[in-house]
Amino acid sequence: MIKIRHTGIVTNNLIKSLNFWKKNFKFKIKKDVNESGKTLDKVLMFKNIKVRTLKLSDSYNNLIELLYFKNPKVSVKKNIKSNSIGITHISITVKNLNKIYKELKKEVKFNSKPLLSADGNVLMTYCRTPEGCFLELVEEIK
Repeated sequence: MIKIRHTGIVTNNLIKSLNFWKKNFKFKIKKDVNESGKTLDKVLMFKNIKVRTLKLSDSYNNLIELLYFKNPKVSVKKNIKSNSIGITHISITVKNLNKIYKELKKEVKFNSKPLLSADGNVLMTYCRTPEGCFLELVEEIK
């Protein structure tokens, strides 16, 4: 493996999701594309796919891809828990987690306030993205 390319997040409210990443974590739109065609149909195993994808990048070149499916309609989201089988969260490193927590807790659901990890190396907490995914916020202390 060379690197992880991006994290894809399917959304049913593109504006809300875009604002979440832009406002809170300083992501910017790198690419905005309406996609469809036989290749995409085969790869994603649907027919007549129409999807708008926004590639977002931050100042460190981390990439988030927001996907808004016009066709087929999006599936009902499952109730993902922190111990569900499969991919459960995205983790990002931030500066000044306590400040971010204070700003976000008015509009974002957190599992807890920022807490010191057992090894004392990081301050961390979990919150939910607009789609209901877990987002782990970590501030490195040492």
